[in-house]
Amino acid sequence: MALRKVLQGFLLLAIVIGLVGIYTLFTQTPLLQAEGSSNRLAIGYVDIPLIFEQHPEKFRAEQILSEEARRLQALLEEEAEDLEPQEQKDLLERYQMELMLKERELIQAVVGEIEKIVEQVAIEADIEIVLERQNVIFGGHDLTQAVLEKIREAGSLD
Repeated sequence: MALRKVLQGFLLLAIVIGLVGIYTLFTQTPLLQAEGSSNRLAIGYVDIPLIFEQHPEKFRAEQILSEEARRLQALLEEEAEDLEPQEQKDLLERYQMELMLKERELIQAVVGEIEKIVEQVAIEADIEIVLERQNVIFGGHDLTQAVLEKIREAGSLD
């Protein structure tokens, strides 16, 4: 499904951002302090795919996208009857592009909300850097459940 491809693209972007964050973390050694120091950098992580999968807006987005696909399919079938093969192909491509843009818009809305909540949770927990879970080998604070709880409190999750 195209939704998975967009999510994979988002995850790739998260990996790149995470790697840049890790590079920055290790190149700015004054930020890293010895074990018992109170100036130690606080790092958290979240499981974005898990949060995305459980977010009710994802399900609503899938429903909207499915309805839009049905609508465009009906339009295509109706309009394509009297068109030449190349015109049919062009029309199909136009409708596919419309559907892809709608999907991107819907996903970005969900991801944007998740990012805002991750930021709120990190600030409340005094976390300075948040990475995607798959980029963490050891350590850090798992903020995933706190983010899900914050979504529940906001009334977005049942």
